[in-house]
Amino acid sequence: MPTPIGHTLSTLGLLEAKTKLKTGEILFLLAVGILPDIDLLLDKIPSLRRIGFYHQGITHTFLAALIFSLVILVLTRNFNLSFLTFLIYSLHIVLDLFMVDTKPPIGFSPLWPFYKGLMNFPFLPGVDKSSIKAILSFRTLKTLCWETSFFSYIYIIILGVKIWSGKKD
Repeated sequence: MPTPIGHTLSTLGLLEAKTKLKTGEILFLLAVGILPDIDLLLDKIPSLRRIGFYHQGITHTFLAALIFSLVILVLTRNFNLSFLTFLIYSLHIVLDLFMVDTKPPIGFSPLWPFYKGLMNFPFLPGVDKSSIKAILSFRTLKTLCWETSFFSYIYIIILGVKIWSGKKD
């Protein structure tokens, strides 16, 4: 899975394409970008773990993205915010699909409950979370540097296109 840095930078890139968001909406959507990883905390509660709240479980499904965005729509009556919530939540899931997964079971089920098979398309480097030593390793530092470079590059391209197209008008 990407680190919170990768998820935040990818969320910023997506938000850069959308104008006229209030500061509170931007902060909320940045939190949505890492929200599916709440299961890292829920995983520590045995009763929740038994019903599917383990890392890359229920919170890492497109159904969860849809339900959460519908809750936001009902609470705010703001379709644009709800739609962006769905997009950003889903972006988190898609990014996790492309990361190298080192912890069995390899992959997760983003299409649950419609398809329960595990999916993983390892392309982007992942973070070994097997121990504190692994998390604090040089390999993790390299992954963080790569991730920051990759997602910053995408963000800069989106920002550049936005500035360039604004100057054309």
